Amino acid sequence: MRIVQIALAQINPTVGDIDGNTDKILAYIKRAGEKGADLVVFPELAITGYPPKDLLLKPAVIRDQREALDRIIAESGNIAVITGFVDCDEDTIYNAAALIRDRELIGVQHKIHLPNYDVFDEKRYFEPGKENLLFDTLTNIKLGINICEDIWVDDDLVEKQAKEADLIVNISASPFYAGKSRERRELLARRAKENRVPIVHVNLVGGQDDLVFDGRSYVFDRDGILIAAGRQFEEDLVITGLDGTEITLEDDPLKEIYGALLLGIRDYVRKNGFKKVVIGLSGGIDSALTAALAAGSLGAQNVVCVSMPSTITSTSSREDAKELALNLGVDYKTIPIMDAVNAYTAMLSGEFKGTEPGVAEENIQARIRGNILMALSNKFGYLVLSTGNKSELAVGYCTLYGDMSGGLAVLSDVPKTTVYKLARYINAINEKEIIPESILTKEPSAELAEGQKDTDSLPPYEILDPILHAYIEEEKSREEMIEMGFDEGLVNDIIWRVDHNEYKRQQAPIGIKICYKAFGSGRRMPVTNRYGVKARDETRSTGFGR
Repeated sequence: MRIVQIALAQINPTVGDIDGNTDKILAYIKRAGEKGADLVVFPELAITGYPPKDLLLKPAVIRDQREALDRIIAESGNIAVITGFVDCDEDTIYNAAALIRDRELIGVQHKIHLPNYDVFDEKRYFEPGKENLLFDTLTNIKLGINICEDIWVDDDLVEKQAKEADLIVNISASPFYAGKSRERRELLARRAKENRVPIVHVNLVGGQDDLVFDGRSYVFDRDGILIAAGRQFEEDLVITGLDGTEITLEDDPLKEIYGALLLGIRDYVRKNGFKKVVIGLSGGIDSALTAALAAGSLGAQNVVCVSMPSTITSTSSREDAKELALNLGVDYKTIPIMDAVNAYTAMLSGEFKGTEPGVAEENIQARIRGNILMALSNKFGYLVLSTGNKSELAVGYCTLYGDMSGGLAVLSDVPKTTVYKLARYINAINEKEIIPESILTKEPSAELAEGQKDTDSLPPYEILDPILHAYIEEEKSREEMIEMGFDEGLVNDIIWRVDHNEYKRQQAPIGIKICYKAFGSGRRMPVTNRYGVKARDETRSTGFGR
């Protein structure tokens, strides 16, 4: 086999921006050719972006992206190209890879295995491919092409390709969650070694709604040894032969989560046409981490932080919020809410007469703050970043139309215990105290009532988070969780809270997926749900706030 130079074009397309994505593809083809590559490979559905969802139901989209492929063919020059696109046969569409050489379409490989789980819904749109083709792409090289899920499924597809192919190319749009990069790398290494064939894997990079694609494209030799890799969370063009030496990569979960959140924020803001974001800064850990991530992603000049103290807000919280804003260098404003709270109190005094103050009065404060942030958004075009974490969102310890207000919920897939780890990670990589130690060490509180602490309504997060992980991500049953050693009454209570608050989560902003199972497109639970309700009703807590 002749050793060729292969370019891994790890690009960040925008869903629906067919012209922009095509321009980017052509620019990378030109760069790859100038660097001496014989073949340049692009990710899955590179022309449309991934996932295009119901854009695929629009005939104009299918037509326009096919015209874009024709443009790529015409302008590709002498270099061979593999790119993802949507192929169409009358009323049937396929997730497909086009092979181009010498300005001609040499062949098309359809995706055979269509994922239909978690965030994937490809059977809604595509028909599965039936043929496993082999291509004589370059001199003395037989090439097999497959698409994302095709290489994950344990069947004989790769084995069949490897029997005749000198090289297998896998084009992919594989979304990120913590640990996914290592899982993907180990799978590809195993496929290469078992089938004694080099594998080129080109993965998408970028943020798309709730998903982040981390890149990390790979090349493995026939012994399953990693010989080339693309950068993580960045566009990249990697030029490599198939005779490279072994490289090693680090796997740092906190670094990966941090990188995913930065990219998710940046692309959601940029691709949706915003320039600045606004955040309610309470002096607590969640808003502090959200502000630090926003500044790290967008630049401090594009972040506006607003302190909205009430008579209940402690002096330390006000000072901590101001110190954090100074550390970050963001625009910092103070808008007190006492007058608005008093106005609501007077306005509702007749209706609330004879009742004890409680959750309703607490939530009025949160909703006033949400209204202020949305007013600033309307007036100045800011995107509101909500600050609630996954632990709070799971059990409903959040205020609908209050602290849940916003356009992007940055931490909605970050458990509270991980929030603290990320905050300390940011301080460590900056080698200084970005997030004040006083914020890291204070007891968590919503500060909606005098002396309020999160533990008044919730178990400590060190206990809550493992229960939530077992129930949400591992899909453990009540009985299995009790067998794991968790208290039966607490398990019943937490299950009830998670299920009962689905209505809140389905009205929450989009969040950035960093866990295996996130609240969002990959978890589609019914709001009206009576499964297991008897056990929950017998043990449920009625006193949790917000």
